[in-house]
Amino acid sequence: MSRRIERTGAPPESWTALARVAGSFYHEPLWVETIARTFKFPLDCLTAFEGDRPVAALALASVPSLGGRPHLVSFPFSYVAGSIGDPAADADLARYAIALAGERRGRYLEIKRPGAPALVEPLVRVARYHTFEVPLAGGSDAVWTTLDGDSTRRGIRKAQKTGLRVERVADRAGWEAMAAFQDDTARRHGLPAPPRHFWREGVTGLAAHDLARAYLAFADGTRPVAGITVWTASSRWIYAFGGADSRYLDRRPNHLLLWTAMADAMAEGSQVFDLGRAAPEQEGLVTFKRRWGGQPVPLAYDYWPAPRGVHLAPRNRGPLRVTARVWSALPLGVTRLGSSLYRYLG
Repeated sequence: MSRRIERTGAPPESWTALARVAGSFYHEPLWVETIARTFKFPLDCLTAFEGDRPVAALALASVPSLGGRPHLVSFPFSYVAGSIGDPAADADLARYAIALAGERRGRYLEIKRPGAPALVEPLVRVARYHTFEVPLAGGSDAVWTTLDGDSTRRGIRKAQKTGLRVERVADRAGWEAMAAFQDDTARRHGLPAPPRHFWREGVTGLAAHDLARAYLAFADGTRPVAGITVWTASSRWIYAFGGADSRYLDRRPNHLLLWTAMADAMAEGSQVFDLGRAAPEQEGLVTFKRRWGGQPVPLAYDYWPAPRGVHLAPRNRGPLRVTARVWSALPLGVTRLGSSLYRYLG
């Protein structure tokens, strides 16, 4: 049966079922709509049909460039997206996306995918990243044995002994605290942080539909000292953001937060806790994920035309490293004003 592709400016209702059966959090229509609305990205939602039956879908956002033409991405702020549904329709959706990028005269097309075979020519593949997955099916005792004893398990025990208390974020003040931790942590890592309206209007909306959750660690009674945010769709929870007051890092609050989130994921039937992606040169980040039992899973990003510049640049040297050092040296108040730059990172 021949396929046809329809393009809409928002995810159609049929995408919800496709996302729940074949996708991940990053394919959820609410996530797609939230990112587009929050950062004012025009959307192209491609749906492949066989007859009247939707069989596959691909979300594309038009992301602006500083001083240049926009580019099409599937999908911004999603380490792996790409099409979902019938694999036989992948190539049709990719060809449509290439044609659309050419028609728009965009800088490039980027499709973020798992490490599956390349889609179609003339897409060019870049395979630099891995995501790190912790299998949860064996339960907490089995997961505990996969954690590094000298760092991770010791850090969890230390946090427990110092009397830290963990609570789920339940109000606006909690989300504001989470956003503040992320502001400071992003600055220290040399990156713009998400703007506050991302938390106030975007993430809280996801949380209202049980697609996002945040945890705060408290010390000395009521003082929040660290926080993490996880995406909680389907059977895979994803560690999205983490931050802490640097004065309390020696008490290992983030260890206790992550372990609490993992325990909740297991209790609610999740099969995988995804620690997110890392590039090979991010040695410290890779080591951290492995010490939490993370097993590397390859990712592959397909581009048209062939990528150059930032897509191939290592993060530990050259322009990206210099930019990160400069940003991390700026006062927090200045970098908060620079949160408007976050939308260009998509």
